[in-house]
Amino acid sequence: MVAVNAIPRVLNAMAVPNVSADEAHALLSTELGRMLALARTLEEADWSKPTACTAWNVRDMLAHQAGSYASGTGYMEMIHQYLSLPKAGQLPEDAINETQLSDRADRSPAELIAELESAGPVAAHKWAYQFRLMKLVTIPHRTAGSLNVGYLMTVVHSRDTWMHRLDICRATGRPFEQTAEHDGRIAALVMVDVARCLLKKAGGRSILFDLTGTAGGQWQIGSGEPSATIRMDVLDFNVFASGRSTYQQARPQAAIDGDIPWAEAALKNLLVLY
Repeated sequence: MVAVNAIPRVLNAMAVPNVSADEAHALLSTELGRMLALARTLEEADWSKPTACTAWNVRDMLAHQAGSYASGTGYMEMIHQYLSLPKAGQLPEDAINETQLSDRADRSPAELIAELESAGPVAAHKWAYQFRLMKLVTIPHRTAGSLNVGYLMTVVHSRDTWMHRLDICRATGRPFEQTAEHDGRIAALVMVDVARCLLKKAGGRSILFDLTGTAGGQWQIGSGEPSATIRMDVLDFNVFASGRSTYQQARPQAAIDGDIPWAEAALKNLLVLY
């Protein structure tokens, strides 16, 4: 795997290569291992702490992760979760999340960790290498426009664990373990979806994202000389792109050069599936 900070320094976000099955498995396995390592350090007082996902505390987030990986252990559990009916105005994944938490309402943190230890490696392997027919399915999605189930399994699931690991670290004051190779690759794959989101609204203009930090890099969206550059910490950017912070909260964290109104409009229209 090549770190995203390798030459060339500025990458075309739409040219970021997709993952292979082997790489998907490696990303999932690494994230699972880091999430479990983090969960094992948490103390009793940590489980009730609020997170950036305002409806969830730390324990709820672990229940979601246990449920998410359980859905990858076989078709029966997957169908049980995927048949969760959204309420009016609710995204399908929010209904699935509610089912995951409801099914685990009576489980202790130790039991949730044990479930994640058991289900996680099975799901990581099956998401990467199996469910071939399911991976062909594409469904409409309000945020992404459309969502391919194969993309969900091989790209979004590792990103989801990565983002929730950051949520828990920030909620509990734990350090966020990261490397340029692993976390930088996840951040680069996020930028593909950022590009898909913004290119439809760019009007032929291009923009450069200069994201700093261990997982950071420089990604251009669109062709030609960038009209603006947005400079931001890569973790703060992902918190914002996932909808965990508002534009008003994120704007002071971003330094913008060039066409400021265009860059601000790009940020206001940015939302990525995690």
